[in-house]
Amino acid sequence: MKEILETIPRIELALIIIGVAALMLGVIFGYVMIHEYRMYLEDHWKARFSFSDFFKQEQFYIYLFLASIYIMSLNLLYFLK
Repeated sequence: MKEILETIPRIELALIIIGVAALMLGVIFGYVMIHEYRMYLEDHWKARFSFSDFFKQEQFYIYLFLASIYIMSLNLLYFLK
């Protein structure tokens, strides 16, 4: 494993780490948003599924995900300088 990490340039290794972290974060936030919206629909039985309602209910997680991607991008740009 150490030989593999030594052969990959630092820039590509940073891109891989940031990419994997963003992917895992996206999967986790996606699962949380879907789970929370399902709980909302169970509590409000008259409400129907719609994308606009989904984005209104889950905008906290969407903004949190976008902010974390922005911070990761800034860290990557700092690393590349």
